[in-house]
Parts: sequence; structure tokens; C-alpha cells
Amino acid sequence: MTQPDSAPTTSPPPGAQSDAPLNVLIALPTYDNSVHFDFAIALARLMETFKERGVRFEYIHTASSHIIRARNFFASYFLSHPEFTHVLFLDTDMDFSREAVPRLLAGNRPVAGIACPYRFFDGEKKITSDDVGLSLHEWQEKTVEYNTAIRADEQGSSTVNNGWVEVNHIGTGIFLIRRDALEALAPLTQLYRPPSQYAPYLPDGRFYAFFDTVGEKGVYLSEDLSFCQRVRAAGMSVWALIDEKIVHHGGSSISGTFLRSLEQRGHMKK
Repeated sequence: MTQPDSAPTTSPPPGAQSDAPLNVLIALPTYDNSVHFDFAIALARLMETFKERGVRFEYIHTASSHIIRARNFFASYFLSHPEFTHVLFLDTDMDFSREAVPRLLAGNRPVAGIACPYRFFDGEKKITSDDVGLSLHEWQEKTVEYNTAIRADEQGSSTVNNGWVEVNHIGTGIFLIRRDALEALAPLTQLYRPPSQYAPYLPDGRFYAFFDTVGEKGVYLSEDLSFCQRVRAAGMSVWALIDEKIVHHGGSSISGTFLRSLEQRGHMKK
């Protein structure tokens, strides 16, 4: 059963320094206007940090059962407002540290996100002799799946530098796009007239299908993987921070740090 889209809401600019070089549009998609309390606290901390550091920001929200359309709206709105330097997608069931998003901004990558654990867990996973001595949290952190795939070189290796690593894709739970990246993608992306509920917020009449899904080798890709594929096809790179601890709330709350998970699995040298 689907629910109708709600009208988007935007915030007025906060009282930050008018000459701040960074101006972030915080995009908040929800299904039914619900947010987790821990996310609300994390967002409040982030806004406080932005104000302390002179980073300008506004937020925009829409409740929609059509997540792809909502993400396309946010990206199109961002492009139509040249005052913004970055668009930051935040899923409202995430909890993250005060420094997580500032680190994304400081990394200055065209497209970047933070590796997040999926909020479901396979209860049939086996505990093996390699897991002796791990706490339940450590074992869960080790075995849960994360929303990214590290990109390997021709020798099958990759390099993590201060938590950063190049990836094939990264999910949009905590996801930052620089303006020049979307501007480079725009000429390569299908352009539509806006859906009726978004038309009043897009007076230029441009609605880009940045997140529309594509297939790869006959496999249907999600909207975040599809976007990252477009980015790479345009000659740009996709990056992930993998040393931030993220809590992903759902039927159960799953927390984890992807880098620690890789180390526990023996995939990384400490």
C-alpha cells in the first residue's frame, strides 16, 4: 500500500556567516514523516557544529513512498539553487558522530559517503572458532553487511588512508555530493518536467533522473548503486569513510564500523 507524497518543506537560512565558503543543502527523505529520536539528536548536533564553524546550511524534507523520485527532487532542487555548494542526503534512521559529516566535507571528494551497516541481520550466521573471545557486539560488527564495496586495483588490493577508500558504490544513508559532480552529470542524465507535487519548488521546470535505476549484466540495481554507476561512467570517483561508527535503527538497531569489520574478517592489515 502506497502513501501520497507530502509537500516538501524547507528551512530558512540559519544565522551563519554570510561569506562562509560552504553552503550545504541537507536533504531528508522520509516515508511517513517519521524520524528516529537518535537521528534527531545527531542532526541537532550537526547543525550546532555547522553554526560553530561558519558552515551555512538549509534543510529540505519530503515524505514520499517513492524514494527514487524524492532523491531526484532533492538533487534537482539543489541544482536550481546555485548558492549551495553541496547536497547532503541523510536517512532519518541513522545515528552518527558529531565529526562524521564534517569529515566528509573536509575530504573534498566529488561524491562520498559513510559506510553504514544494513539494519537487518542474518540470525542463521554461524559462530566459528575464529570468533572466540569476541563480544556479541564485536561479532555482530564483524559479520553484518555494509552498504559499500571497496574498489580494488589490478592486483586486487586497495589502500585505506585516514579512513578514506575509493569504492565502486556507497549507499545514500549518509551521502555527500559536490556541486561540480552533479553539474557534470546533468548533461548525461534524462531530463523531465517535474511531477505535479514538486513543480512549485522547481520553477526552472527541470527534473533530473539522477537516481533512476539501471541494470548491470541483467541485474537490477538500487537507486544508490545506479547513481554511483553514473558517476563512475562520467569519469569521476566515489569514496567512502569506513572508520566511522554508525548506528542504523530498524526492527533492531545495528551498529558497526566497516574498517573494524574488515580487520576482524582478516581482510585488512592493522
